[in-house]
Amino acid sequence: MEDPACQKERRLGDAMAIDGAYQHRALIEGPPIQRFWHTAKLNLLDWLFPVAFADRILDVGTGSGVMSDAMASRGADVDGVDANPAAIRYASATFGRPGLRFHQGFLDELAFPPASFDKALCLEVIEHVYPNQVKKLLSDLWLLLKPGGCAYLTTPNYKGLWPIVEWTVDRFSSIAKMDSDQHVTRFNARLLKTFLTDAGFEVRVLRTYCTFAPFLAPISWALARKTELLERRVNLPFGNVLAAVARKPG
Repeated sequence: MEDPACQKERRLGDAMAIDGAYQHRALIEGPPIQRFWHTAKLNLLDWLFPVAFADRILDVGTGSGVMSDAMASRGADVDGVDANPAAIRYASATFGRPGLRFHQGFLDELAFPPASFDKALCLEVIEHVYPNQVKKLLSDLWLLLKPGGCAYLTTPNYKGLWPIVEWTVDRFSSIAKMDSDQHVTRFNARLLKTFLTDAGFEVRVLRTYCTFAPFLAPISWALARKTELLERRVNLPFGNVLAAVARKPG
């Protein structure tokens, strides 16, 4: 059951400062597991989260702007929003192309007109805020999407292997600590589906990805990639990350 105290709480950032270049640096020069993990996010565009030319897309929690830039490079018109001013400064300075804009703002204060977007992304973000903020975000995304528009979300799967990964990383890695410092709401497939349907969405896809593949990257990137492609064919219930495609009726 949801903690009633969380209904009154509002999270405006992580408990520790996150470098604005964090996601981009993790993608291009992080350790192999981290690089593969962030590459797998980009691979979603070729698998679950397709982008069409001239799509109007909202990227909530854009971070360093990597995913926003990838979508804009495919011809989409993208607005990336993040609460971290350092991330917005970095993204604005690093990624500049027509149809790509970055805005500093909180995910529960999205200042766009209704029915502005064809698609909305929120990748590994909702675990960083409290349940009431997630509900507000999803309600706002429903309003901001055009009828028939889709919301794409990912978040760690706390009924899978993820808690083991989180515990290990927090104790043996130098990257930003996840438990409590970053992650305050813990989703599983059933809870994520409930949040989405309560907001009015039709859940079209709800599955896992990024299970074993990233951890093979230090041995062989090619092997990790082959494993990722195999994992796409089997929805492992214990997978590390949940991925959802949710449609606004219409």
